[in-house]
Amino acid sequence: MEPQSYARMPRVKIRELRDDYARFELRDTDASIANALRRVMIAEVPTIAIDLVEIEVNSSVLNDEFIAHRLGLIPLTSDRAMSMRFSRDCDACDGDGQCEFCSVEFHLMAVCRNDETQDVTSSDLISSDHTVVPVDFSDATIDASSDGISGNKKHQCVFRQDDFV
Repeated sequence: MEPQSYARMPRVKIRELRDDYARFELRDTDASIANALRRVMIAEVPTIAIDLVEIEVNSSVLNDEFIAHRLGLIPLTSDRAMSMRFSRDCDACDGDGQCEFCSVEFHLMAVCRNDETQDVTSSDLISSDHTVVPVDFSDATIDASSDGISGNKKHQCVFRQDDFV
C-alpha cells in the first residue's frame, strides 16, 4: 500500500481569531505547506527595523559593526507601520530616507562615568516619533535632556531607520 500524500489536502481549523491574533490547527499536510504558510504570515506582518546606523563617536570596547547589528535586532512597534513608505519608494524626499513618511530617527547617548560595566538597553533609545518605540519601552515621554545625557557626548551613537525588513 502506497503512503498517502497530504500535500494537496490540508485542513485548517480556526480556534481563535482577532484583529491581531490567530490560533489555528493545520492538519493533513506536510512540513513544506506549513512552512510556506508560516513564511506568508511573517511577510504580511508590517514591521519597522533599524537599518541605517551612523555612529559619530564610539569609545566603547564594542566595534561599530557589532553595535549596528545589535541595534538592527531591536524589535520596534508602531501603529504607523502600515502607512510608512519604503525609502526607495518615497516621493516626499526622493528616496533619501530623510522625511517623516519613510523614516524615524533614534538617538542613543550613553555615558559611563566610572570603571564599572554599564548596561545600555533599548529603553535608552530616544525616538523622534513617539509612536515608534522599542517593544519593551514602557514610557514614550522621556525627554532627551533628562538624566543629563545630553551634556556629555563621550559615547554617542546616532542612527535612523531607513527601510523596513
